[in-house]
Amino acid sequence: MIVCGYNDITKNLDAKFIDHSFDEERENFIWGNPEDPDTLKKAGIENEDILIAATGDDTRNIYITLLAKNLNPFINVGVILKKHENVEKAYRAGANNVLLESEIIGREILNSLLNPKAAELINMVMFSEELNLYAITLPRLYVGRRLRDTDIRERVGTVIAIKRGNKLIKNPSPKTLLNKGDILIFFKG
Repeated sequence: MIVCGYNDITKNLDAKFIDHSFDEERENFIWGNPEDPDTLKKAGIENEDILIAATGDDTRNIYITLLAKNLNPFINVGVILKKHENVEKAYRAGANNVLLESEIIGREILNSLLNPKAAELINMVMFSEELNLYAITLPRLYVGRRLRDTDIRERVGTVIAIKRGNKLIKNPSPKTLLNKGDILIFFKG
């Protein structure tokens, strides 16, 4: 996963970060402009499944989306925006998912107030050095197979949910049949 923009929202993600605010290049930190095709190529965009555009500037994020889809038409692009009026533009640019910063923060506050146990779990995942939450699009190899008949758990981790279209299958059964386009959500420690 490539994340364009290192900030309070993205800093706990396990990803390759592209930003021009780093003092030096380190493992998983690439100094550069994510609007530059050469910088995205240096990050390995051709071989990545996911890119998150979260620079803090809606116009830049939409441009990065266009550029990413041009360099890798199969990449899933998530965009974090500040203004609601830019959501449709991001989707037209090729974004697969769009979130507003205010919604992210609002959901976190609401979860903390309404469900302290869930908030505790989110904090454990977000701030843990050992435990991470991931989402990947189901590889073609597993389409049409039941979850129990795969090596997903051994290869990537415990699947806690499957996003299928607009539906979320929580705590999927080992008998769950996997479909093309499913997004697996899992823990990995």
